[in-house]
Amino acid sequence: TGITRADMLYVLLFGELWFQVPQTVKVVLEGTQPNYPIAKDIILYLAGKYGDDFANSMSVEYTGSMVPQTSLDSRMCLAAHGVEVGAKFALFPCDDKVRTFLSTRTDKPFAEIAADPDAQYAREIVLDVDKMPFVVAKPHQFGNVGPVDDVIGTRIDQAIIGSCANGRFEDIEIAARVLAGRKVAKGVRFILSPASQQVYLQCVKAGHIATLLEAGAQIVTPGCGVCQPRVGFLSDGETCITSTTRNFKGRKGSMNAEIFLGGPLTVAAAALAGEIVHPKEVLRGV
Repeated sequence: TGITRADMLYVLLFGELWFQVPQTVKVVLEGTQPNYPIAKDIILYLAGKYGDDFANSMSVEYTGSMVPQTSLDSRMCLAAHGVEVGAKFALFPCDDKVRTFLSTRTDKPFAEIAADPDAQYAREIVLDVDKMPFVVAKPHQFGNVGPVDDVIGTRIDQAIIGSCANGRFEDIEIAARVLAGRKVAKGVRFILSPASQQVYLQCVKAGHIATLLEAGAQIVTPGCGVCQPRVGFLSDGETCITSTTRNFKGRKGSMNAEIFLGGPLTVAAAALAGEIVHPKEVLRGV
């Protein structure tokens, strides 16, 4: 959650901060995880159906039969997007994937937290991902969501994959799978930014960076740059589809540009076609 400079000073001095325990929205994800990431589609779909304030000042707890199937990359995407639906934070149950991840990054002990059997929730939402369509957020609001089918044929000038939400290994990997042996559409700037140096190195070792460069994509410095106008500045009348976090007017430069939000597969498909297309058009062989 956002804090003031005075609060941050207190954190740096004492390593703690006061919080009110929020109510919780329980989101039950049912269905099967496909062989491509859909976390962005999940959070956009939820924001479109229930409003981009459905968890306002609350926490979000993800559970359900799909959760054990999801990667940590996908879980981090959903958790990072808690703020876009008004949440103070979002969390997943601890499992072997989490334990393995932590064991490779720290030798400090950690406590596992789980919901009480009789936990009370402010709201419960059940989503069958098998019935969920591919979606995008249309300009200029995160909750302005509709099926990809509604905007098919929209020409784009720029496509971006990156950010704290979708700059992880699986996001860049799906782009490389889509672009392998192909070329970015003429006139389209396809920009990718790994979320961290570690992700960047992992993608280099897997060969994904070379694949994307050969396809005509641009790889920029890892970090948060693609969320701001300093990387991928949009001019008047330009259109961008991106896997970053927000699509507010002026977010990427001109107030007269349009920004669509979509999952990495949807973004990569648009970069290939030069316009927004249904991701299933590029799924064959991917």
